[in-house]
Amino acid sequence: VLIRPLEMLEAAVSKIGSDGVLAAVPEVGSAEVKATAHALNQLSSRLRTAMESRMRLVAAAGHDLRTPMTRMRLRAEFLDDERDKWLHDLDELDRIADSAIRLVREEVNQDAVEPVDLAKTVRDSEAEMASLGHAGSIGHLDKVCVRAGALGLRRALRNLIVNAATHGKACRIDLAAADNRAVLTISDHGPGIPTELLNKAFEPFFRVNPGRLQSVPGAGLGLAIAKEIIERYGGTVTLENRPGGGLEQTVVFDAV
Repeated sequence: VLIRPLEMLEAAVSKIGSDGVLAAVPEVGSAEVKATAHALNQLSSRLRTAMESRMRLVAAAGHDLRTPMTRMRLRAEFLDDERDKWLHDLDELDRIADSAIRLVREEVNQDAVEPVDLAKTVRDSEAEMASLGHAGSIGHLDKVCVRAGALGLRRALRNLIVNAATHGKACRIDLAAADNRAVLTISDHGPGIPTELLNKAFEPFFRVNPGRLQSVPGAGLGLAIAKEIIERYGGTVTLENRPGGGLEQTVVFDAV
């Protein structure tokens, strides 16, 4: 009886969903157990409120930025000096607003989970990215299926490929099936990421070198969105610098 509250806490923590919220705990049993369950449910409620508030704030900020940016763009068109610089900066702000809204949508909108042919998804994603000018090649592909949302998974792979092709000049995609797992690797030939910054690469708006903002397009949300999608479907994504140079992105799912 004395350890029952601890067991409840352990069970609740183990059931935390991809949204970071605790599952509801029945408030039954002894006074100590009821008190523990009530405290956990209150914590879950506060976490859910905080998460929803954060998502509303990000979505509202991204949406509300559109009106002043539109006005500024119209005014910039009539500038004689530094017109192109103003328009370039406004384009960057527009991309940031779009990416912030997409990040929130990924956390809210979840497509149906079903067996997905990962090899086919890789081929389709690579072909789509190639048509948009992102250099990539496909190496070894094992045929393997994973449980995920087809659209979400494709969006995650697209972001990872774009990240590799943009920062790593070109990339190679391999897919191996072993030990009931699907292991996808995306390797590039770029400068990689300093070791001390690898654990920050999935943070929203992260950039290795903020000074490259003008030369490298994007808002720094691609990896954050990819991680959100992959972990939602029970997968993992990690980054590692390659011994010969470049970065390797590794995605692992249970095979079905």
